[in-house]
Amino acid sequence: MRDEQIIRPTPLTRKRRDGTLYTRRPEIEVELQALLAMSRDNVWKALTIRDPVAAGYISSECLVHLIRRTRFDNSESQFDQLYRELMRRIDAVMPRVRGERMNKAENIYAADARDRVRDAFNERLASDRSEPGTDLDYFEVMFADAIAALRAGAMRKASREAMRTKPIERTPETNEPSLVVERAGGSLDIEEMLLSDDPIYRSRVAVAIDALPDKQRRIIEMIRQGMPLDASDDAVLSIRKVLGVAEKTVRNRRDAAIESIRRALGIGTADD
Repeated sequence: MRDEQIIRPTPLTRKRRDGTLYTRRPEIEVELQALLAMSRDNVWKALTIRDPVAAGYISSECLVHLIRRTRFDNSESQFDQLYRELMRRIDAVMPRVRGERMNKAENIYAADARDRVRDAFNERLASDRSEPGTDLDYFEVMFADAIAALRAGAMRKASREAMRTKPIERTPETNEPSLVVERAGGSLDIEEMLLSDDPIYRSRVAVAIDALPDKQRRIIEMIRQGMPLDASDDAVLSIRKVLGVAEKTVRNRRDAAIESIRRALGIGTADD
């Protein structure tokens, strides 16, 4: 009696700038091998597990691989199940579209960025289904990084387009861009990174923050605690007041810290 045929994950074909192939993390390869051996019903049951650290949770990298494989069996029902879950996870790491109490501009930026990211991912997915290529390979390597790169680009485009139609909102006391504008530009997205559904990604962000120089790390930690860079009200504790430095110094250290974190995460490497 012959052994059952083992279904193996399709190798990635995208190359880095140095000519080496993209490869999945070892734990993703192991998870994929197990998923490919499961029945479709069991895969669907696993999709209902929403806790990333729970047993049986399907990683986003594996979801991308599974949805790419649906072109082989032309299963619309399986595609729909996987697609809905992927969109839910993408939406979960996007800036929130908040209620009426929140600033209207923030809602506009958030909704615009969310739609841009969804459109960009859907464009890659449609292209891959019609003619398999390498556009989704990086999403199988580190899904959170790939979405973060799309998100950063979407926020920049959304803010640029908004600025073409209205004057830049600035803080009266300093004439610096307001907090809303900075959030729209993606410069204050550390908390969003730490809210990622991917525990590995959250861990990488935390490690990158810990590796910062002390002066930069202190500012990031205070931003995470909700402390403003500066405040005209003397009763409001701000980062500038705590550190006893000029607001421009606080902004420069913050910007340098965020740039270092992005480099450590490899954000943007999906386009290498």
